[in-house]
Amino acid sequence: MKRQLLCIMIALCSATAFAGEKVVLLGDDDYAPYSYVENGQFKGMYVELLNKASELLKPAYEVELKPRPWKRSLADLENGTAFALFPPGMKKERPYIAPYSVVLYTETVVLFCNSDVMKTSRKKFPEDFNGLTIGVNAGFLLSGRLISAANAGKISLSEAKGNEANLKKLALKRIACYATDRGAAFYTARKLQSDPDLTNFKLQEALELSGEDTFIGYSIHSNPPYKTDFIEKMNAAIETIKRNGTLAKIESAYLK
Repeated sequence: MKRQLLCIMIALCSATAFAGEKVVLLGDDDYAPYSYVENGQFKGMYVELLNKASELLKPAYEVELKPRPWKRSLADLENGTAFALFPPGMKKERPYIAPYSVVLYTETVVLFCNSDVMKTSRKKFPEDFNGLTIGVNAGFLLSGRLISAANAGKISLSEAKGNEANLKKLALKRIACYATDRGAAFYTARKLQSDPDLTNFKLQEALELSGEDTFIGYSIHSNPPYKTDFIEKMNAAIETIKRNGTLAKIESAYLK
């Protein structure tokens, strides 16, 4: 009996050792082409990058990438009910995120404006944009220059959920300009070419606001015993994916 019990205990310990720790990373569900849900499938450049990196963490960790609305995910990170989220920028306005991973990618934040606004030459920000309403994606603080101008009352910010909603607002001239990642804007505009609201609509870029590094952000309030080890291993895996050319192939498939 004792021998049988010992065998069972050894089997259970072995199963535990090889099962791997399950880790859930939340991802923005509406940020094409970087992370988004299409036909029930979670896809995008960051999703592919992190899936490839996660393969390198097995069998120690089983990583699940879970799509969620951005604002809800930030709230979960703030109250500690979520472990991590991708792809936030590094913002002092979010003290509940720490630490951040190594850089996933550098997005280029630009200002697109409607045809009426672009009739006037606008080369300096914020001087040439005083009094204008600029659309941003809900939950995103895309540029320090943009935030400073809004805080100074020089511009107004208008939030909408995702690129599609903001591009429609821009096409219908409900906002003067839209601040977003260049690649995401052009990708979404191509996808919406058949939309009647976007007939004859062309993206017109006014100027570049900033380069924005993106990361996996970890909740300062979620501290499972594996946190430090997981972050170190995930960072190493991401660097491997970037170094071996896999990220370049993923980028080409989505943005070029």
